[in-house]
Amino acid sequence: MSINQNRVLRSCACALAINLFVAHGAIARAMSPLQIPDPLPLDWCLDRANVANPSLEASSAEADAVRASVGSAGRLEDPRFGYEAVNLPTGDFDLDSTPMSGHQLSLQQKLPIPGLLSGRKAAAHASAEAAEAAHEDRRMRLASDIERAWSSLAFAQRALEITDKNLVLLRQLREIAETKYRVGSGLQQDVLRAQVQLTTLLGERLRREALLKQSEAALAALLDLPGERELPRTEELDQQSAIPALTDLLARIDAASPLLRERRARIEAAEKRVRTAELEGYPDVDLRLGYRIREDSGIDPVDGQDFLSAGFTLRLPVDRGKWTARVAEERARLRKAKAEYRAALAALADEIKVAHSQLVQADAEVELLVTGLLPQAHQSLESSRSGYQVARIDFLSLLDSEVRLYEAELRLVRARASRRASFAQLEASVGEVLR
Repeated sequence: MSINQNRVLRSCACALAINLFVAHGAIARAMSPLQIPDPLPLDWCLDRANVANPSLEASSAEADAVRASVGSAGRLEDPRFGYEAVNLPTGDFDLDSTPMSGHQLSLQQKLPIPGLLSGRKAAAHASAEAAEAAHEDRRMRLASDIERAWSSLAFAQRALEITDKNLVLLRQLREIAETKYRVGSGLQQDVLRAQVQLTTLLGERLRREALLKQSEAALAALLDLPGERELPRTEELDQQSAIPALTDLLARIDAASPLLRERRARIEAAEKRVRTAELEGYPDVDLRLGYRIREDSGIDPVDGQDFLSAGFTLRLPVDRGKWTARVAEERARLRKAKAEYRAALAALADEIKVAHSQLVQADAEVELLVTGLLPQAHQSLESSRSGYQVARIDFLSLLDSEVRLYEAELRLVRARASRRASFAQLEASVGEVLR
């Protein structure tokens, strides 16, 4: 084997190795598990849902399908081509034996009454706009569902953390009560009370764990993730965003809401279909053009010249009851579309009022807890703990201070989660981002 042949073989082997390496890397990347960021940000969840959520993909496909139907709406029906062996003698089946025989070719085209095709196209275009608006509304509502599920997960995670922290604190209080009881300066009932409270809190922890699993499953379903996948801790819940005025929100929902845009587009499509139903009750015309190929039979006065023919067929809509019923059907659908628009407008206004009131309440509770109740609960617990150690207060008061702090911390996390969820619901109802 020559030196050049060796070089060629080595080059081929090197190229093959490189291709196998690249292919292996691509396969490994394709098979590698999805990397979920830690901590889990809301933006990642929203981006993931935009490409993975099946309900959003379904609404996108529906919008694409309706949009594609516009291209076929308003078009003429396909022309029809026909062939006949005309006036064929049954004796010899010879098309050349008589002057009337021949090969008949025909072309036929149906022409509806003017305005019918344009009306159908306008109705299809309005339906496409409705489908696109419905997809946008689905996207907004999915974003709201995800933020609420994300907030619920964040609350469940932090509630479990607060419960664990209070378990540690309660065990410390129990040790203090046991120490005081052993040295004769405390009561046995204080130790029992601490043990009862500890058992109660352990039961609460079990409920917190169950809530955490439920919240993880709910968010994973929206993100099209495996249900058993454990999600990392979320980013912080706190968000400082100004609350928009209720009057401004109500004033702009008609223009901003994709749901109302969908309803208006459906009204427009129904109006176009009423007009097309009316036009369908008028006659339409089938135009025909024929060409007969003939042979000279010897007795033909025109020496076997081909024949050309033209004509039309007029559809006679004599059964007026059928067409009147068709128009009545479309008019009823138009009334339905208008009623659905009014119902959607009223429902959105109600959703906005409820979500806005919940948002204002959650915002006020967060402010109250951060600036007042939570610092006071911390201070009260420290004071009670010091007072119990020097026998200035009883153990029941100490436990009460610990419970108040636990409840205040849970209320703060719940209020922050509720604030986010209410903001998300408000944006879905209005149809635009407000933060």
